[in-house]
Amino acid sequence: MPTTTQMLANYPDILLYALAELRGALLDAAETREQKIELLAAQVTDPTSVQMAYEEVVEYAAESKEAIETLLKESGEMVEAQFCRQYGSIRQMGPAKLEREMPWLYPQNVAELLYYYGLIGRGFKGTGQNAHTIIYVPSDVVPWLPHPQNPAQQDGLPVQPVPPPPQSRTLLADDSFLEDMGSFLGFLHTEGLGLTAEGPDPADIDRFVGRLLVPFSADVPDLNIRLALLLHLANRLGWLRRGEDGRVHLTGNRVRAFLEGTRAEQRQALWEAWRTSPEWNDLCRTPGLECTETGNWRNDPCQTREAVLRLLALLQPGAWYSQATVIEAIRQVEPDFQRPTGNYDTWYIRSTDTQEFLKGFEQWDRVEGALLRFLFRGPLHWLHVLDLAEPSAGDDLLISLNPWGARWLGLDVPQPHEPPRHPLTVGEDFRITLPLGTPLLDRFRVERFANWEASYPQFVYQITQRSLKRAAAEGIHTGQILQFLRSRSRTLPERVVQALERFQGR
Repeated sequence: MPTTTQMLANYPDILLYALAELRGALLDAAETREQKIELLAAQVTDPTSVQMAYEEVVEYAAESKEAIETLLKESGEMVEAQFCRQYGSIRQMGPAKLEREMPWLYPQNVAELLYYYGLIGRGFKGTGQNAHTIIYVPSDVVPWLPHPQNPAQQDGLPVQPVPPPPQSRTLLADDSFLEDMGSFLGFLHTEGLGLTAEGPDPADIDRFVGRLLVPFSADVPDLNIRLALLLHLANRLGWLRRGEDGRVHLTGNRVRAFLEGTRAEQRQALWEAWRTSPEWNDLCRTPGLECTETGNWRNDPCQTREAVLRLLALLQPGAWYSQATVIEAIRQVEPDFQRPTGNYDTWYIRSTDTQEFLKGFEQWDRVEGALLRFLFRGPLHWLHVLDLAEPSAGDDLLISLNPWGARWLGLDVPQPHEPPRHPLTVGEDFRITLPLGTPLLDRFRVERFANWEASYPQFVYQITQRSLKRAAAEGIHTGQILQFLRSRSRTLPERVVQALERFQGR
């Protein structure tokens, strides 16, 4: 079946804007028709957007649910004549008639309603006498629509999706952890990291946390853990070495290989490093719990992670679930997910609030439940696996397995669209502004010849005499800097060009 991008390629511009209006998509950043199509496709195939569109069409016409299920039962496509007999036909209009009649505001039947919401398209198959028109669900929309439960899923988690939350409540997983890792690599290259007997030098850490996208507070346990995970993964991936000066520096080849990867490869590298790390113990990092050294017990963090991920893979990608309901379903189906022997009496785990040891199955929610809640809002959200939605009054946090998480868990879903890349800008004041999403390699290159100033809402660096001297000491001359800036920006102020050329002439 065609993708949404392929479907939209045949739409006149007026239909693109109509679809964007119906689905709440923004096209302002697009400069060409091709960019407009890519940007619109990325937004209307977002799992939450698909779920909300589905809810809207079903609320408008209940028969829409049956029409979608009929298509899905036929592997996503049907001969148009067969579909239209039951759900109506889609009137064909040119751009002028579309502009005059605006049929998306007054759909005559279920077929038109689904068509103008971008949930179905028209296409052609066959040749000669076998040529015919089909109605299809775009292949990158199919995974995010509700599917009737099949026999293979009946042994999964006993949990039902809930309606998608309003966009204002959603906390979609983003690249902030990846961006912060890029900031850490730049910080290490430029400044290094001191070591003390207890670990990283607190003064250096204090200077680094100013670069983080997520506001840091030492009083918030989750933020402390997020920072610790960032440092742990950098070390686990082999990027850190102790220099002759006793400070931590980067291992060039491994770091460069990571920076040269695609955004998708970089996300997956961080995910796999966490998933397979035996040294990172999520249970002992869970806020409110303390793993004591009393006794000979030892948990297996890798086994626990694999068990949790296997259970999460039973959820429908893109659907929203109550966190409390998912945790209760895990307690019913596989309560011993982190204790294969079912032993709840010899693990010495203490509550940091009451100082009592949490022993016995009756403490399951205070240990296993607390661990799951931390994993959902912490590593699985930071590493781009789960989307979250803030609870409304009296409700619980909502979670959703997003496209990247679904793919990493082995589910057959299309690869998400990457947002379009925007150029960096160079100001007359020698400040370089890089939008979020700028390739980490480009930001690292800027770090080598400019000084960091800010990370939010965009990354800002300042070219100074000192930063250029630092670059020259590394063998980077201003000709290379000018070539890079010209290739990554739309315009380069003449004042900046002349200043860099004068510096080179010294």
